Amino acid sequence: MGGVLTDVHRGRAITAFKAIGVTDADNLIDSYHHKGIFLDIENGTIDTDTFCRLLSEHVGKEIPRHDIELAWRSIVSDPPLYKLNYLEELRKTHTLFLLSNNNPILMDSWAFTNRFSADGHPLTYYFDKLYLSYLMKCTKPDALIFEEMILDSGIKPQESLFIDDGIHNIETAGKLGFQTYLAKNGADWRRDISRIIGIPADAAGVIDH
Repeated sequence: MGGVLTDVHRGRAITAFKAIGVTDADNLIDSYHHKGIFLDIENGTIDTDTFCRLLSEHVGKEIPRHDIELAWRSIVSDPPLYKLNYLEELRKTHTLFLLSNNNPILMDSWAFTNRFSADGHPLTYYFDKLYLSYLMKCTKPDALIFEEMILDSGIKPQESLFIDDGIHNIETAGKLGFQTYLAKNGADWRRDISRIIGIPADAAGVIDH
């Protein structure tokens, strides 16, 4: 999700968490692999309530849950509609899965709601199934999370294209046989993807924005 559908704003998230008292946020928050309890919640070893409690203990004061939700929300921008519309077109002829290092706070308070897109759809609207690190108890680039997705979905890696903005995630996928595409955070990748999978860009609704 982050870095492909939505732009990742690590600096903005660090500022937001520092504003609620997490003075060492720059040591805990990473664009690809968090640390400490920020990694624990993405790995699913702690839940939302535990994260909020531990974060409050970490800073030495009670942090309102709403403030934590807003701080997490700051790490990603709204997904541009042109990307979401492209996914809608692709789903007419392809099966789409999302494999994401993510956490239940961001998902429950935003991505799973109709506030995710300007069209009023949740993230689930655009994919056949989501594979989320905190539910799978594992994060990319560990091969295990890929292997469990392959087993559950029944996909064949050699017939599948994996898109990610993290080079280590791309490397793991490549070793498992996936075709891969390294997306640049904030970039428009639609024409590249259309070319790779062999469909006319215009047929997939690609119009330069």
